[in-house]
This record gives sequence, C-alpha cells and structure tokens, in this order.
Amino acid sequence: MERTIKIKRYLPYTLPQVWQAVTDSRLLGKWFMENDFEPKLGYEFTFHRPPQKGWDGITYCQVTELEPQKLIAYTYRGTATAEKTLACAGIHSEMADSMGKGIFTELDTVLRFTLTSDCRGSCLELEHSGYKGFKLVIVSFVMGMGWKRLLRRKLPLVLEQIAKEEMGK
Repeated sequence: MERTIKIKRYLPYTLPQVWQAVTDSRLLGKWFMENDFEPKLGYEFTFHRPPQKGWDGITYCQVTELEPQKLIAYTYRGTATAEKTLACAGIHSEMADSMGKGIFTELDTVLRFTLTSDCRGSCLELEHSGYKGFKLVIVSFVMGMGWKRLLRRKLPLVLEQIAKEEMGK
C-alpha cells in the first residue's frame, strides 16, 4: 500500500515570483514552516515549529533535485505519534489521544515542487511521495488536507506581498 499526494494550483503570478516563494527561506517560513533552507543540491536543512503533542516539531530534509525556476525536491523525514495526525485533523478527545499514543510513525518521504508557466501565470505542482504502509497512507490524507489549505490560503498571501514589493520598486 502506497500513496502520493498530488496537487496542482494555477497562480496568477510570474514564474520567478512563485519560484521565490518556494525557495527563499524567509518567504517559505511565512507560508509553510520556519527553516534553515538554501536552494543548493545536496544541502541538508530542517523545517521546524514549536513542539506539539506527539511531535518534536522538526522535519529533516536534504535537497535532492534542483532546476532553477522549474523544479526543487527534497527528502522530508520525521517521526510522530498518531496524536499529531489527530491534532492536525482537528480531532480532540481523551479516547482518541490515548489510542494515538501507541501508534508511532516514521515519515521518510520526498517533497517536490514543479513549476511551469502559461498565459494565466504559473502552475505549481506539488508531489509528496513515499507514504508506504497503512499508517502512513492514513497520515497522507491528513497531510494532503494541510497542503491544500497552505497552497490555497497562505501561499497566495506571500505571492501577493512579493508582487506588491516588485511594483513598489
């Protein structure tokens, strides 16, 4: 059993603007997670958030593919209990938390952003692969909801900020 999250978003912004949003550490931190990222092939970095129930807040990554303005991919690894997944899904109850404590998952996946442009602006394709086994397939559905929310709500706000800054120059 294996699953890959695939999301395609058309964005009314230029390719360089979208590329900047997914590869600039400061901007990536605004719409996704704080990080020490640099877009360099082989570069090791972390995404981090404050620790939460069932998760230490750290995701370990390494850049595995890089084609400027076209493609960036990196490993995406971490560990968590099901409590983290349940919290992300908005499920809060004593029974769910106690059941989730015993379910431990180790995430060893690959996150890839592919960009193309057309007359509408840019197309961003997110592919988050490597969810293997029953537990991780379940986790992938929760992660997929999170990715959709980030790409629909938070990323456009950052892109709007980039566009405004460029217009002010």
